[in-house]
Amino acid sequence: MTRTLRLLAGTLVLALPLAAAAGCGAEKKRTVKQEFAAAQSFLENSKAASFTLRFEDAQGSLAKLMGEDVPPAVAQALVKGSITYVADPVGDATLKSVESQAANPTDVKAALDEVNLAFVIRDAKADLLELRLVAGDLYAKVNLDEIGALAQAGGVEDFDAMLDESAASMDPRLAQGLTDVRAGKWLKLPLAKYLDQLQELAGGFTGITPPSPQSDEYDFSGLGSKAIAAVKPYVKVTDANDDSSARVLDVRVQARPALKALLGVLKADKDLPFAPMLKTVDAAEIDKHVRDGEARGTITLQDSHLTQVSVDLESLRQLSTDPGTDSFAGVKVVLDVDDSADALTVPKELSSLDLGAILDELMESFTGSMSGSASSSSSFSYGG
Repeated sequence: MTRTLRLLAGTLVLALPLAAAAGCGAEKKRTVKQEFAAAQSFLENSKAASFTLRFEDAQGSLAKLMGEDVPPAVAQALVKGSITYVADPVGDATLKSVESQAANPTDVKAALDEVNLAFVIRDAKADLLELRLVAGDLYAKVNLDEIGALAQAGGVEDFDAMLDESAASMDPRLAQGLTDVRAGKWLKLPLAKYLDQLQELAGGFTGITPPSPQSDEYDFSGLGSKAIAAVKPYVKVTDANDDSSARVLDVRVQARPALKALLGVLKADKDLPFAPMLKTVDAAEIDKHVRDGEARGTITLQDSHLTQVSVDLESLRQLSTDPGTDSFAGVKVVLDVDDSADALTVPKELSSLDLGAILDELMESFTGSMSGSASSSSSFSYGG
């Protein structure tokens, strides 16, 4: 989790191939390099920041690609939906201080003490699901009304009746929880309390030993600096408007040479955790799949605060040596950034459902089953 914050705070401002934009561009009141230095400082010193990933579909291309199999209402809900991630360091901490205080990246409990988190999934009209981690407790809110409306648009005849039928066969406690969720209440699970047990349980099922702290000690920030330096010669940044406060930068990346330069940096680093995966990848593979051309995008800053990064999907499609016939004209992948987001708080309207008690029973049942299986195997072995 602290590794995630490090990546967000340290590299999000210079995301994707647009990263090298920090050192290029025309002069204004501030150079592009100065703008990005200020934007990164604002982000690192943020008390709470949100990052929202969404599409822009100016010509309806995405909706057309979904075809007749997807009802128009569902297609619009998906195309105009979004996913938001919020990081809110605890107390007086900032994103940068949380990063610098990171000790053992595998210590999830310690990470939960340092930062509160949230994930929100929206459709075109409303929030569908929100997960909120505050002080080690996980809260979840599900908008069954909106999900039901989407289900109905997708052909489900009676979503509410289906839920009621399922509730009839549930543990009465879960049925009460469903009633609370329908009323707009939040479910709560004291996650920190169960982390060790859940990890042990997962290990028992998979046979996988949790990684040692040393396995996550690779310095990705150093790699990022090398990658930025490598692709910078193939990036051109110009002002897309004539505004010194609401500044839009047009970014163009010569994709094929930039990818080759990036591959060279990655392959030169033998300590990279995924280095073995790169052994069979070489420049010839890039030539095979990527044609000459430019990837295009924009970066928007408001008074030197990063507010948006967008990538033109059609420009990426055209870079393929086999682009196909499906057009992404007018489609952009957009990342909205707010480095002054609201702090995350404990929800007020909570369900009476005690998920902790139910989880205790489930883990006790699983533990008992695993112990019984182990005993049976042992008896079979000795009896053979």
